[in-house]
Amino acid sequence: MRTLVFILFLTVLTLSPHSNGQVSLEMEPIEAHSLITKVTLYRNRAAVTRTANITVASGAFSVFFRDLPSSVSIDSVQASVGDNAVLLSVDTSNTPMLKDNRDIIKEINSEIEATEAILNTANAREEALGLQVTMLKTLINQASNEHERPVDLDALNQQLEFIGEKMTVLSVEQTNNALEQVELRKKIQTLKQRKQHLSSDRRNQLNAVVDIGVKQAGTIQVQLTYLVSYASWKPTYSIRANNAGNKITIEYDAEITQRTGENWTDVQMTLSTAQPQQSTTPPMPSPWFVDVFEPQDIEAVVELPGNAPRFEIKSRSFYSTTTADMVDAASASATVNDDGPAVSFSLPRTITVPSNSEDTQTTSLGAFETEADLFHIAIPMFTDSTFIRSNVTNTSDFILLPGRASIFHGSDYVGKTMLPTIAPGETFPLDLGIDPVITATRVLLEKETSSTGLFASGKQTVYEYRITIS
Repeated sequence: MRTLVFILFLTVLTLSPHSNGQVSLEMEPIEAHSLITKVTLYRNRAAVTRTANITVASGAFSVFFRDLPSSVSIDSVQASVGDNAVLLSVDTSNTPMLKDNRDIIKEINSEIEATEAILNTANAREEALGLQVTMLKTLINQASNEHERPVDLDALNQQLEFIGEKMTVLSVEQTNNALEQVELRKKIQTLKQRKQHLSSDRRNQLNAVVDIGVKQAGTIQVQLTYLVSYASWKPTYSIRANNAGNKITIEYDAEITQRTGENWTDVQMTLSTAQPQQSTTPPMPSPWFVDVFEPQDIEAVVELPGNAPRFEIKSRSFYSTTTADMVDAASASATVNDDGPAVSFSLPRTITVPSNSEDTQTTSLGAFETEADLFHIAIPMFTDSTFIRSNVTNTSDFILLPGRASIFHGSDYVGKTMLPTIAPGETFPLDLGIDPVITATRVLLEKETSSTGLFASGKQTVYEYRITIS
């Protein structure tokens, strides 16, 4: 059992008759068997909350939350308890663990034996192919040494054809067999290296220990919250305009990525733009002291022993002032959930996000409809096409964060664009693509060049165009 020694300043547990003395509690260890129930996801990390409901008698307990992820920030670990209990302390421990890989090593040994058996078969095949090649070479030598006998051209051609075909087949089989042997040896080497790595597979298990005091028996809820890295989210949008282009629907989505090593299953998710663990103090430049140097003579006499001569020392002093401008803090943006100078979105449903380094999951944050002022833009100098643009007003309570947006006009996909930060009530331009009906053409009607200046030393060219919108 762990022993906890602390000083009681408030009478929360009547464990000692002396309110100002020290008491010693025998802490009974208990496993949390917790589940991840809540996640607050920031732009580059996440706050994960594990919840454990334990039924205990009155007394003092050490609740163990096992195997925290390796990317956890130790300084961020905190705990809370429900009614009928008090939080005494929160601690973390790093325990070396030897992973039990016996089943995996057994499978690897079986795979090594099977691969070695295939390699032995390939070696035997190599010997058999070598014997066949030697036999064919012997037949060739015998045929070339029989000069006394009359030559049967048909039989000779058949022999040459047979030997040629067999040598070709044997050469191909020898090449394939050699390649197979190389691959099998590589596989065996890889399996042995993996086996050696698993044999010495050690890791540190990070645990959190929450000490609580329980006043009376019952079910106590204990929550542990910590920050982890390798998790992020970014906003994405789908902007849909009706055929007339005067009504816009903006769908607000979030792309979630996490590879923390823990699966988030049916968790309450909050997305936030806050930046935890950023410096709370504004960065300050190192001051430069600048002043007009005005030396002042101050005489001092130093007494030296014996007949040593006296030295007259003159010191200089100057007056300086230290000034450093404060860095202006960035203006706080409005929040949807009113939880501080940040934007946060609490999802109305639980979601599941597995720990995966490659896949991203998209979840909807909401959607709103707004009206737009539609107009056309024509640039006949470059193209005959006309472009549809609308001024859209953010009529929602959301701050639209910078992100990628897919634009749809009617049932047609127009393309992608990047939205800047758009506050509620702010109007922004939105391009809806090319209008297939309206065109703007430019035709050169006349080009006139004339001389200008006092001595006709300059040239002036006048172009006359006709622009037709149809």
